[in-house]
Order: sequence, then structure tokens, then C-alpha cells
Amino acid sequence: MMFFISLVCFILLPSINPQLQINLHLTDWTNYNEINFDLQHDCLHGPTHLIEDNIQYHQVISYCMGEWPSKWNIEENSFDQNYSFSQLKMLNVTSQQLYLWSAPMDIIEEYESYLNQSLFSNQSLALMATQLFYNCTQPRFGSVCQYSLDISTSSFSSSLKEIIHDFYLQLYEPTTWTCYTHLECNRGTSTACLDWTEICNGHIDCLNDEIDEKHCWQLELNDCEENEHRCKNGQCISKIFYHEGPNSFDCIDTTDEGDQGREDIRYRSQEPIFRFEDITREKDLRGETEMYFTTSRVLSRNDLILEDMFLNKPNSTSDECWLAYRCYFDIPNAFNPICNNICINRTCQEIINETCPDILFIPNAPLLFGHIYFAYTKEAAVEPYIRSLPPQYVCYNDQLCDGFYTNRTLLTFNNLTCRRPGDFPLKFSTLARDSWLNKYVKPLYKQLYKCNTIIYNISAVCDNSMMYQCINSSKCISKDRIGDDFIDCNYGDDEDPSVVYDICLKNESKIFFKCTTTTRCIHYQKVDDIKCDCGRNEYGLCDDEDGILRYITSHLSFQTICDGFTELIPVNIDGQNETDETECELWQCNNTYTRCDGIWNCFNGADEIHCNTSVSFSCPSNHHICVSPSTNQLTCLSLAKASDGIIDCLGATDEPELCRSISYSSTPSENTFYCFNNRSSPCRVSSDLCDGNKNCINGDDERFCSSTRNFSAYTSICQPKYYAFRSDVEKFLCERFTIWNKTLAVHFSLDTIKFNKVKNIIHSIPPAMKSIIHHHQYRCHRGLPLRIWQSREKNLTDITCLCPPSFYGNICQYQNQRVSLTMRFQAYSDSRRTLLALVITLIDDSDRRIIHSHEQLTYLYFRDCQVKFNIYLLYSIRPKNDTQNYSIHINVYDKILLTYRGSLLIPIKFPFLPVHRIAVHLNIPRINADIQSCTNQTCIHGQCTIYSEDSKGTSFCHCNERWSGKHCTIPYTCKCSSGSLCAGILANNRSLCVCPINKFGPRCLFNHTVCQTDQNNTCNNGGVCIPIDEHMQTDDKKFFCICAKGFTGGQCEIPDNKMILSFHKHIRLSQTLIIHFIKIISNSSPKNSSTLITIPIHRKTAIVNWTNEFHIAFVQLFVKDFYLITVQKRNNLSSIFEKTINPSDRCKHISEVLNETIVRLQPIRRIKYYHVPCHQSSPSLPCFFDDNHFCLCTDFNHQRIANCFEFNYMKKFDCFGGSSCKNGAQCLQDSSECPKTS
Repeated sequence: MMFFISLVCFILLPSINPQLQINLHLTDWTNYNEINFDLQHDCLHGPTHLIEDNIQYHQVISYCMGEWPSKWNIEENSFDQNYSFSQLKMLNVTSQQLYLWSAPMDIIEEYESYLNQSLFSNQSLALMATQLFYNCTQPRFGSVCQYSLDISTSSFSSSLKEIIHDFYLQLYEPTTWTCYTHLECNRGTSTACLDWTEICNGHIDCLNDEIDEKHCWQLELNDCEENEHRCKNGQCISKIFYHEGPNSFDCIDTTDEGDQGREDIRYRSQEPIFRFEDITREKDLRGETEMYFTTSRVLSRNDLILEDMFLNKPNSTSDECWLAYRCYFDIPNAFNPICNNICINRTCQEIINETCPDILFIPNAPLLFGHIYFAYTKEAAVEPYIRSLPPQYVCYNDQLCDGFYTNRTLLTFNNLTCRRPGDFPLKFSTLARDSWLNKYVKPLYKQLYKCNTIIYNISAVCDNSMMYQCINSSKCISKDRIGDDFIDCNYGDDEDPSVVYDICLKNESKIFFKCTTTTRCIHYQKVDDIKCDCGRNEYGLCDDEDGILRYITSHLSFQTICDGFTELIPVNIDGQNETDETECELWQCNNTYTRCDGIWNCFNGADEIHCNTSVSFSCPSNHHICVSPSTNQLTCLSLAKASDGIIDCLGATDEPELCRSISYSSTPSENTFYCFNNRSSPCRVSSDLCDGNKNCINGDDERFCSSTRNFSAYTSICQPKYYAFRSDVEKFLCERFTIWNKTLAVHFSLDTIKFNKVKNIIHSIPPAMKSIIHHHQYRCHRGLPLRIWQSREKNLTDITCLCPPSFYGNICQYQNQRVSLTMRFQAYSDSRRTLLALVITLIDDSDRRIIHSHEQLTYLYFRDCQVKFNIYLLYSIRPKNDTQNYSIHINVYDKILLTYRGSLLIPIKFPFLPVHRIAVHLNIPRINADIQSCTNQTCIHGQCTIYSEDSKGTSFCHCNERWSGKHCTIPYTCKCSSGSLCAGILANNRSLCVCPINKFGPRCLFNHTVCQTDQNNTCNNGGVCIPIDEHMQTDDKKFFCICAKGFTGGQCEIPDNKMILSFHKHIRLSQTLIIHFIKIISNSSPKNSSTLITIPIHRKTAIVNWTNEFHIAFVQLFVKDFYLITVQKRNNLSSIFEKTINPSDRCKHISEVLNETIVRLQPIRRIKYYHVPCHQSSPSLPCFFDDNHFCLCTDFNHQRIANCFEFNYMKKFDCFGGSSCKNGAQCLQDSSECPKTS
């Protein structure tokens, strides 16, 4: 009886008191060969969901055990209740319930197989019936409750995802090494090992045959396709990812996002995602304050390398001598604790003189490029009063660099050539406070960069057209390194402007930027690096800098025409210099874009009348508030006296041009307090007002200050904290003289744009974050600590680690060979509403065509078109087989029909690399595209198939189910559930299954129940419910809806906007109408989307359904025939809009509303007449257009004025290059970035 009571409690309690769900994967490892295979096992899957720089990322990280569980002798668990499969079946327990109760996935699958008894013999069933499920007491989990995460969790952590996320908020500052051990490397020191980032990083780290850079010349010769961007290290990425966002790194060296790649992992701790684990850093970055000996992002590794350098003293040198040198001269830094016990009985110089050799290397390891050492002499060290000691000699391998001063006395020491620093010549830092590293080592990095010789005297390489042969040298370098500000050639010819210009002119490299103001060419690395390399033009602008300013000064913008600030560089027309501020007589300067923006845009400041709300004092219309210089009280000043050249108001508020800053090369600003009679520095900022100091000669900045306050302000009364204590005069002047920078790029808007005051923003870590982030000694490095409960009775435990894919080992101390794959997919219009299964596999080219690892994605373009999928793929053996070629093979299936759509191939080049960082933009095969067959492959049980969109026509054997291998000759047993697809056999002998939509799990044995509930709780209005992948589900998001046309929203609950358009009988219609929708975006250009509808002949009514947000809509009947539909400041969701389009709604071409003389003017002159048609037209003109603008006539301040945005009615509609239309038809999409319809 008690047994049944316990069973009932066991079943009911989880539903009453929900528990944390932790399902362990890949626990059935009994068939693995622990010697030959290094397969992942005993894993937790942790999803990461990151949105940064408006980019959405998808990545699931597998944290797998770094040791085999067989090493522990786990005693029988008598503390947690266990149940046999037969007992669970008797109570109708489902596999879904075991899943929710944190059972390991392999046990759940075994139980589901047991329930499906028809598949097994009686003997097998009897054996399975005795298999046990343990109901673990949290926080323990595992097949016999033998594991628990050794992590302090918050009581608020409700999921494994949250626990992992919170754990990785701790700072990662390891004090021990992680190592890449698959390349034997002698660094010349005792314990330092190789980091994966130090292979092919352009610097020799291994002294044994320079093995870390031996094959890297192949990267120098790597040429990228037209649709690819070439990273500095030679890697190619899809061009669409270039400059995508400051923290979106796709180049392994981060050069796709420029200087933003300097971010420090120490300050931005997070899960071990690509952004932190799979990028490198430069050893020496311009502007950095430190010298780095590693390209690893983990900065504490630099400290470990430096420490190790000085542990490796020469055998012939005593400890006393070695430490005396280091302690006396602060090598490599001061405050070394060991120095407290050195030089006590004798001075350090006495110890050096008595115990040290005449010359020695300090440190006894190369400091730069694998062969440059510092040599110190006893003679110099014992000089009196010397505390900062530069090296007396710099020693190097003279076979690797040349081009120094000749006729100098050289010294040979330890088989190296040694020169005195002045004989190179070399210059050290003169800053007294600089450390030894920054004073002596760092300056040499750039000065001796030509000694960093990776490619040297290899004719097969140097003869390549992508290489440059250095003058008077057998050395050659990639042409992409020419002009990069680092001297690679012995005689510096690679930085000679004439060489740079010659290669740039011949277009022999894509890495150069051509200046327009001069004839120079510069390396793209120098663009936007804060230094002007092209030279400034007569207006102070620089081609390679000032990007936004250069655009503004050359781009005609309606929003900034005649606003009182000259943005456009003058254009000479008929002998006259024309700008955006000439011929402004007919311009309405008080408009949507200038009204109350804090700046006098109109000459007399009419646009700022009645805008000051800080005081209750008011003036009549056409008057400004003013502080009288004679009474220091508020008064009113008529517009006629504003900007008349005579100062009428204190601080010259009526003459703002006196303190207005206008420059093409800087941001315009105004509103500083003007001091009477100050010949120098007459303009003062608001922080100078009422601060107790007379900053103006006559004390103008203090004379109006209140004397009745009962406290002393030690800073200006204009400080925000004193707002409540200001008088009305102080309030007015403080606000008036708050510095306002004019907005550089003003974008189209229907509302008056309010000004933004300049504020100082202090970036800091929120207090809540500070309480979470704390130092933690990472025993498992970047892994999760896992406690092994060997004996609960004896309280006997051990600690191991669950390692992320980038590491392995018992403490995750070894760096893994891996493929880091980033993908974004584009689908043609025929596949945008189709649910797809993408099976991504890492395969080799052996006859077995082994699937080393895989990931499977459920992809829906509507949901995922903007997502970047990050996937780790690992090799099934360590190290990988260097004699084999590997590639990424992607099979595409229709998830609903389970039909094969095609395959994509991503070759993996450069097998010597430890980490392959691949970033690709891929097209999903069309639904109606025939799978191309071939005959050049012998496929016994399969079909010869050509990869989709493969320009080389690469083919492979697509095997039938239950067959594998290069030629489909190897049979295998498929263990996938019925109704699913067998897509192959994995290296761990498990089946690779593609599940139908209602199933999930490795073998598709589990039912998705979320979409089997009442449809009213899932998708409404005919929407199709799609379960979200189990690893990406959250408590509030377990399904996604594919909405029927006409509906949107998370549950298809929002009807689309519906337009019912009727056309006046006198309007001639075509059979196809283009509806243009304009969406206004704050601080950005408006977004234009279009759709095409057809109407039968003789019909005068059209119905348009539109899902997206919009503010302006107009219909295009023919090439120059537009009618305004609606203008709405706020988008109305689910609205039904009915309108009859009348002839009066027609938008006229500019030639119809302005005379021919004006129409023929240059655009810079013609646009200044654009308010005129709105003023003069009767009846009211709704809109008009020219070749580049679409203009609305709007009511503003009791007048009709124009408001224009850029619109090109002649633009070719080709779906942004993805058109599938034929016979000259146009293709329209509802969006340029992620179109849903076309």
C-alpha cells in the first residue's frame, strides 16, 4: 500500500510544486571507444539568446563532461526513490512526464521504446522492465542522481538557462593556463604553452622550426569572392556581415568591425559564446597602453607569459644575480613581493658586480618575434645613481631582418647579432613613469616590425600575383600589408607612398582607399582611425575621416535647407557660389524641423518665440524674452531688434551669431554667454554663470545672480541640482545658455522635432550588476563545475567539469579544435512561409564519410530571417586527421512534408588552423527547383546530386535511408521513430533523425504537446502552431504561430490594416497598382515598402491588406501618376480604412506646380521654391514630387508649407537583386531587410 501512495505522491508533487528541469544528454556511453574517440558525452545544453547592435543571435552551447564517468565508482543510491519501467507503465506515466521530471534523455528514450512493446522480443521487454528511473532530489540529477552543479544559485533562478547565465556574470581572470596541445611548441620558457590564437597570428611564438607560423603563408594567398570581405588575416566572410555592428565580430581577428575589436573579455563576462571564445586580439594596438605577448583575449594570460619569461633564467646565472637585476631596475615591473628580501645586506649593484656575468639576456627568452632579446652588461648596471636601465644591446637573428645602420661595431652573443640601440637606430619612451615594458619593449614592436619575418625566400609564394617582392631582399609580403603603417620590408619600401599608389592604381589589391581630395591611396585600416591620412580639403574635411560630415556637406537635405547653418560645400553655378543657405527669401524658416529646437534658425529667432517654458514670464507675439542689461530683470524685445547688430540683452541673447560656432569640419553649436568688452574669450558657457567668479571683465556673468539665497553655491547655479533655487532670470539664462549642438543629420518627421540638450553620460556598471559580478577562481576555466556524488552515505564526492565546446579536459584546461560556424539564411518568396529542417553536419572525405558532429535547426523565414545562427562543430577524434579534408554539409528538408529540398556545401580550407571561423550568408534552395542530378559519382544506394548554388558544380552521393558512406555502400540500422526521416549515422553510432513537426528528441520519440492543446490558447484565426525547439523554449514562449494572411501578432490575434480604396470615375486605372508605404523612424531615414495589387478591368475598387507599420501611403497608377491615400502621425493597428481617391488627391510633378525656369534650375537652387506650391495652390495641393523627393503640403503655424522626404519613383523594382520575375516584370518586396511578401 505504501508503495502505491509513494507512486501517487511522486506523480502529483511535480505538478503541485514545479521543479527545475535539468535533462542530461548523451549518457549512454557504454558503446563508445574511450581510446579512439573523443566524442561529447554527459552533456547539458544551455541556450543563449543575445540581441546586440539590433542583431539577434541563436546559439545552444553543449557543456560536456571532460572525463569518462567510468573512472568513478558510484555506490548504489538508497536515498532517492527509484521506479522500474514496469511500475511507471502501470501508473500510465508518460515519457513526456519523465522529461519534465529531469530524467536523462537516454533513459526517457529507453522508456518510450519500452512502452512501444511491439518492437521488442519478450526477452528484451523483460530486461527493459527492470530498468530503473531515479526520482532525484534537487539539486541532484543524472541516471542515479550522481551529479549536482557546484554553483551557488540564486533563489530567483527558475531555469538551467538562468543558472548558467548568472554563473558567467562572474569575472574570468584565471591564474593557470589553458593550452592548445595539438601542436608541439617550445616557447623558450619553462611552463608557458601555446594558445590557439597564437597560431597564424603573424608572430613567431614557437622556437622549434617556427611551427606555429609554418603553413600560414597559405592565408596570405587566399583570395576572396566578390560577395566576400577579406579579413586582415586572410579569412573570407560574407560581405553582408562587414561593419554590421561594433560588437558583431565575424572575422576571427575582429577587423570586420574596426577598432571596436579592442573590447576586453575581463570587463564583459558572459557565456562562452563566439564573441568571446573565437576571436583574437592584436599584440600591439595603436592607442593601447599595454604591451601584449599573446593574441588571446584573456588578459591574465599575458601576465602568466610575462611571469614565466622571468622564471627561465640562464643556468650559469645565480638566483641572487638574477633577482638583483630584476629588483633594482624594476624588471619587468615594480612592487614585486619577492624583492622585499633581496639586497638587504648588500646593495643590488654590489650583488650584480660580484655575482653576475659580464653580459646576459634579461629575460632569457625572446621578447619580440621569436628572436629579439635584450642584453644587459654588468658595466652599465653598476653605474652609480642608475635606477632605470635600458638594454645595452638588442640582439636578433640577422638572417631575418636587415636595413640598419652600416659600419657599426656588432657583438655576437649566443649565436645572435647584437647592436647598441643607437646603431639601429631605436628610440625608447622618455616618460619617467612608464613601466619597463612600456618604456623599452613596446616601442620596439613597431620599430623592429620588419624583423617579424613569417614569409621569407619561398619562391613558390613570392611569385604569386598577390605578393609583393621587397626591394634588395628575398623577402615577400602580401600586397594587403602594403601601406598598413607597419614596415615589413627591410628597407621600408612597403610603406613608400609611391609603391602604395602604384599598387592601388593598378587595382592589385582590394584593401586600398582612394582619396578624392588628393592623389593619395591609403590602406583601409587607416580609414576612421581618428587620424587624417588623405589630407584635409579647403573646408577642413578629410576623406578618410569625418564620414557623417562628408555626407552632410555633399548631400542635399530638405530638412536642413535655409536653417541658418551652412552645411553644403559651395557649388559654383553661373559664377555664383550656391549653398543650402543662399537664395532663402522664399523659404519658411520657422518649420517642423526648426521650431523650438533651442537654436535660432531664422535670422531673427522667430522659430524660438514662446519656446522657453522655464519661467512664467511671457511676452507678446513677435517678441523675445530678454534680460535687460540695465535692470538685470526680464523684459521683452521685439523681433525687429533681434540680430540687428546691436546688443540689447544681457549675454547677447538677441545676437547669438556672436558666439555661434560654424565649421564644416565640426558640429555647429551656439548659445554661450557673451561678455561685454571682453576682447579675448568673450563667450562663456553656462557653468561660468553665478559661480562666484567674475569670468567677464565687467562681471556680466555675476551681476544678475540672486543675493537672497540662504546657502552658498560653490559651483554654478546652472548645475541641475540647484534648479529649484534659481530665480526666474537665472532659470531663463541657464536654459538659454545650455550648449546645444545642432543635430547633424536631421531626418524626415511629421512632428516638430524637440531639441536635445547635451548631457554628460557616465558609463558605469549598475549596482545590481556589481552585486552579482565578483572575482571567482575558475577551477573549470570556462566550464561549469560538477560535483560527483560517489557515496551519499559517506558523503564522498569529487569535482569534475562540464566543458563548453571550445575546451576539454578534467578542468577544461585544453583548447579544442573546432569549427565556429555563423550562418544567416535568405529564402526566396516560395519558401518564406515554409517550415524547414536544416541538418548541419561536419563530414570528412573518407570512404566512410564520417559525420563527426552535427546540429539541427528548425528554420522559419518569417521568424528567423534576421537571426545569426552560431554553431560549434567538433571533430570526433583528437587531434583531427590532418591527412583528411573536412567540409560542412547542410541538408534542407521540408519539416511538414519531410521531403528533401537540396544540400549546401561549405568547404573547410587550411587544415593547419586549430579554429575555423566561418561566417556565411546562404540561400535556401527554391521549392520548385529540380534537384540537379549528375553522373560523375558512383552512388550504389543513392543519387548523384549537385550542391545547390555551387558555382563549381560540386557533386556528392545523397544516400537512401539506412545507407551511408561516400558511395552509399555502408548499411546502418536506423533507430529513428516511425514517421521520421533517417538522415545518416553519426560517429557515435547514433542515428541522425529529422522529426516531424509534432515530435522531438534525438530519435523523435517524444510528442510536442504544446500545439495539441486548445487552439484558442495557441494560434488564432487559422494560424498554424509551431513548437519552438526544446532548447530554446522559455516558460512564456513555447510555440510560434505562422499566421494566415491578414493576421499578425504572437498568436495571430491582430488583423492586418485593411484599405478599401475606391477610385473616382474620371481616374484612369491600370490593371496593376503599386501601393507605397512610408514608415517614419526616429533618428533615421524613413523606410519605404511597396506592394502590388491587381484589379479586374472596369473595376474601380481595390482592397489592400498591410501587415507592417506605416505613416504615409500613396498609390502609383503609372510612371508619374501618384495619389495620396493617407497621412497619419500615429500608426493605427488593425484599422479598416476606406477612402475614395479623387482627382484632388493627385500628387503633381514639380513641372506642373512651378514654372519652367524654376524647374530647370539646379536642385540646390530649385528646392528653395518648394514651399511656394503649397502656399499658392488652390484648391489645396496635397502633394508633389520631383526626381528625388516626395513632398507633402501640410498645415503649420496657420500656413501651408512643404515637408519632403527622399523618394525615387524611377527606382528599379528587382527585390534588391533577388527577383525571380521573368520577361521584364518588376519585383516588389514589403521590406528591404527582411521581406515577408514579394
